Amino acid sequence: MSENTKTELGEIKIHHRVIASIAIEATMQIPGIIKIGGNLKTFLFELLGKKDNVAVKIEFDKDSEAIITVPIVVKYGYNIPEIASKVQDNVKLSVENATNINIKEVNVKIQKIEKANTEK
Repeated sequence: MSENTKTELGEIKIHHRVIASIAIEATMQIPGIIKIGGNLKTFLFELLGKKDNVAVKIEFDKDSEAIITVPIVVKYGYNIPEIASKVQDNVKLSVENATNINIKEVNVKIQKIEKANTEK
């Protein structure tokens, strides 16, 4: 799956995994995020050593605008709505700047609250 753009010189294809990678990097820049969440499918891929960014969902509407869904695990003690808003802003800005793809929505799913692991 990829998003295609035509130029004078040919076609540019940006794979959904690239968009997901940008969204993950933008999400992890926000203080209070412990990790990108996931589901059983994500867990099984990680066990198999395949980290294909399956936790982040990328869809396109009929107008070729992206809808990105990012599941996150938040550090205990942080303001959840504030973190979610920062994730939305940073993901939208980062993906649009890197790809020129219009972002319609960035949906943030809070999957869990955890205490940060301070052990070394």
